[in-house]
Amino acid sequence: MRRRTTSWPGALLATAALVLAACGDDPVPGSGWLNATVVGPNGPEGAAVVLLPGEEVDAVEGVGGTEAWARADTAGVRIVLVHPTGGDLAFEVAVDDVSLPVAWVVEQVAGPDDVLRADVSGYSVTFAR
Repeated sequence: MRRRTTSWPGALLATAALVLAACGDDPVPGSGWLNATVVGPNGPEGAAVVLLPGEEVDAVEGVGGTEAWARADTAGVRIVLVHPTGGDLAFEVAVDDVSLPVAWVVEQVAGPDDVLRADVSGYSVTFAR
């Protein structure tokens, strides 16, 4: 009868590979903060209104020079972002589960000159943990 042997370096390498595979980019479910930025084709912006439909948001904070206000209504949470001098419209959102994707709608955008953009179809919101 042959005895099966396992090399320690091979077993250690296999274990390390499994541990690294389990540590992917997927966030662990649970509450926390997400960093968000309004991205558009015109560069720095002065203001935006973003709707998070159906989302439950615990808090919103502006990042950098951006000021942020939020209000919940029947459509979801509407966030008003203002950058007084024009710049990146960045904010943080406290959510119940950071592992779930966040739905968003950019409703309005104004340039640094406070003039509304005629078309907001080229805008998006990126979220990262």
